[in-house]
Amino acid sequence: MLQCGVAQIDITPYLGSHIPGQTFNRLSTGIKDPLYAKAVVFYDGQKKIASVVLDTITIDAEAVKEIRDKAASKCSVPSSSIMVSAIHSHTSAPVGDLYESKKDPAYMEFLTTRAADAVVMADGKLQNAKVGASYGFEDSIAFNRRYRMKDGTYRTNPGPKNPMLDHPLGPIDPQVAVVRIDDENDNPIAVLTSYACHLDVVGGTEYSADYPGAIARTIAKALGNDVISIFYTGTCGNINHINFPGIGKPSSKGKEYSDYMGCILAYEVLKTREKIVTDNQCKVNDASTVIKLDTRKPDPVAVKKAYEILTNDPEGKHFNELELTRYHENPKDHLDAELQVMSVGDFAISSFPGEIFVEFGLEVKKQSPFKVTITAELSNGSLGYIPVREAFDQGGYEPSLTTYTNAGPESGYQMVQALVSLLNKL
Repeated sequence: MLQCGVAQIDITPYLGSHIPGQTFNRLSTGIKDPLYAKAVVFYDGQKKIASVVLDTITIDAEAVKEIRDKAASKCSVPSSSIMVSAIHSHTSAPVGDLYESKKDPAYMEFLTTRAADAVVMADGKLQNAKVGASYGFEDSIAFNRRYRMKDGTYRTNPGPKNPMLDHPLGPIDPQVAVVRIDDENDNPIAVLTSYACHLDVVGGTEYSADYPGAIARTIAKALGNDVISIFYTGTCGNINHINFPGIGKPSSKGKEYSDYMGCILAYEVLKTREKIVTDNQCKVNDASTVIKLDTRKPDPVAVKKAYEILTNDPEGKHFNELELTRYHENPKDHLDAELQVMSVGDFAISSFPGEIFVEFGLEVKKQSPFKVTITAELSNGSLGYIPVREAFDQGGYEPSLTTYTNAGPESGYQMVQALVSLLNKL
């Protein structure tokens, strides 16, 4: 019989820490809602797997290894069978050297220990369980943020109701993946959810898990305070909450709108959950591989021009030029991308290590042999933005060559191929 355990633990940093997520630096001044590490462990009597999700903007490969090693040393989950994901909240902890924000080594030690503890706690709470999965649907709160303009140019975040809007350059993913986890008496234990939309809604300088935090609070009110909501951010490198066409409810920034989004999604999750038929005889499996990705090389002409611009920019306001010169001075020969998949019965989790354009997540789900496939970005590391090929010619924020984003144009397609191959082996 399938067994499952879940746990969560607070990972909120101290005030005054860097908050990554903008091109400028922010220091935290308060807490809107706490940040958590949330873990789920599945065991079918032979195979044991774990997934831990962090309310952080990202997580690097070094920290992933530390979490895995610390957890495996204290419980029976193999380190290779632990997936570590970040929800990508832009109001979270100092976990990386992202643009002007700096990683805090003391916090990273705290984070990796607490995340590992969440896995250990979940493993210690294993109980007989029933699991099932399905998709809900929500298409009114997420929007492709890349647009072709009427003058033939291309823009990222062109602004709501911009009269020059022509059409979005890609789709959204309206599916809401829902996994229902109950005990053997059909009492709820946890709900796993995934949706593709950036988590930069709350803003400001107070910690918040953004709309997944609101999802968790709403689900707890409906199902009980002991029921844990675990959110996986879908492939949303080119998706956010800004209503550019201006049709329907106008979008805004702040906790009120974040709570609105969380409620919309939570109600869809709860509705979908009620229809799910669960099973207690699910098989558990996982697989992973590491592939090498090519990196892009800076254009010498662009680099020279960037240095010239920065010479006359003592305040460092030209962000793209500054980042280009930084990468030029410390280029990368290649990138190692870990791709990992996990399955429990007829649902699977497929992980991407970066901010992935939605087209790639849609393709993995299309080719997946499973009834429901969660596509979790920013898992087991982050390689920056992974755009589709045409985006590199169109330009805009996401394909800009920076210290954070430098993978080659074929990277997303290589990831899809590797993940689909792994899913078919489960």
